[in-house]
Amino acid sequence: MRTHKIVFLSLLTACILWACDNSDSVSRDEYDQLLEEYAQLQEAAEATRAQYVEQAEAVDQILQQLSQISGRTVSLRADMEHGAGKLTQVRQIEESIADIKEQLSRLDELAQKTGELQKLVTSLRDVIATKDKEIQAMKAEITRRDATISEQHRTIDEQSGKIENQSMVITMQQENLRALLAEQAQMLFQAGVDFENLGDNTPDMHGGRDKRNQKAYKKEMYEKALHYYKQAQQAGYQDTSARMSKVQDKINAL
Repeated sequence: MRTHKIVFLSLLTACILWACDNSDSVSRDEYDQLLEEYAQLQEAAEATRAQYVEQAEAVDQILQQLSQISGRTVSLRADMEHGAGKLTQVRQIEESIADIKEQLSRLDELAQKTGELQKLVTSLRDVIATKDKEIQAMKAEITRRDATISEQHRTIDEQSGKIENQSMVITMQQENLRALLAEQAQMLFQAGVDFENLGDNTPDMHGGRDKRNQKAYKKEMYEKALHYYKQAQQAGYQDTSARMSKVQDKINAL
């Protein structure tokens, strides 16, 4: 319809120009009426041209955004193959898709007046719906992956905590064992000291037989002392060598 009006506008312009050259053939009222119709049709033509420009710019912007979405989708898929895809990338694409949907909604009114534009809007809606479906599938895949990684991290943290607790228990047990060994070594050393003192403090005997018994008793005490000193040394007690050497000299002197 607008095309017909534009054609008519051209014809009307020609008629006005002709009328100007043949002013005697039309009345002044007819001439003014033709000028008014010309102005109205020119205004309508300008509005139509502006509308087409607006439609073209809107469609061009949508096509550019679709191209950006395709590029981002390819990059996201490549990142996902390397386990690096992020939900932030998905949200950027979702925002672009939502923006395109809004632009298509604004084109609906114009599309109802233009059959060709209606077909284009329908086609663009199909394209964006396919992209939206693809992105949602990728989003679900990334969400599942992130959930799996999060669960793995949680399991690792739990296992690390258990290992740390076990290490603490083992350390405490080792410390307790060292304390027990040190206590045992001290007790063995003290036993050696006690037997050595018994040998040193054996009462003097005057009879021959008593002296022999005294000597045998002292030797036995010193040997027991030497035995416990050796046990204490094996248990890790320090400074036993001098005591052992001293006791051995006492045994040799009997």
